[in-house]
Amino acid sequence: PYKIPDDVLLNYVKEHPDDYQYERARRLNCSKTGIHHALKRLGISQKKDIRASKSLPNKKSTVSEQT
Repeated sequence: PYKIPDDVLLNYVKEHPDDYQYERARRLNCSKTGIHHALKRLGISQKKDIRASKSLPNKKSTVSEQT
């Protein structure tokens, strides 16, 4: 019933956790929508890494005020 076997997709996600869905679709020979539905079926979601945005300097603090 499914084009993407669950065990193949789970192994691929473990090996390549940072791949985009279009990259997974290309390697598994299916569509981006198919990857989306398969990941949703397996309960896998992508979480944002909020540490990267907090580590950037605040633009307001780098601007010096002229008096």
